[in-house]
Amino acid sequence: MICPECEHDNIPGVDECANCGSPLTSDAEALSELELSITQHPISALGGKPPLTVSAEDSVRDAIARMNAARVGCVLVEEQGSIVGIFTERDVLNRVTPDLGTLDRPVREVMTRSPETVQQDDSVAYALHAMSVNGYRHLPVADERGRAVAIISARDVLRLFASRLTTWTAT
Repeated sequence: MICPECEHDNIPGVDECANCGSPLTSDAEALSELELSITQHPISALGGKPPLTVSAEDSVRDAIARMNAARVGCVLVEEQGSIVGIFTERDVLNRVTPDLGTLDRPVREVMTRSPETVQQDDSVAYALHAMSVNGYRHLPVADERGRAVAIISARDVLRLFASRLTTWTAT
């Protein structure tokens, strides 16, 4: 790898130039800004959308129709104002499509129970970690009483990164 500072030809894979000590990693400054950004920005910076909700007794067919009409990838399942589950596009693919007889059954039978929630003041890094470790694409945002106030998605995180990337590359 050729050092951009002194043009020394370094061994491939090294992190800094053997001749002048300059970093050879690609855009180390932008990476540190990215890390700083996701640890300092609260989830509320993602925007999120007001949650679309259904009752646990609503049919799977109705839940899918509501998701389709609202053009969203999930609905939160609530009972007495509390989040008891989440029903996602992935649930449709994995739990409904193999047995279309479930379309007229209550959504509680195919939802993901007790989804992990985040709070608006949690960091974006915290949400991203929860999504990555658990394979989630959507996370409910709950208030201190456990009531849903928003839903965030992996797409919301990507939008934040894209907006920050534009800022970083412009400087």
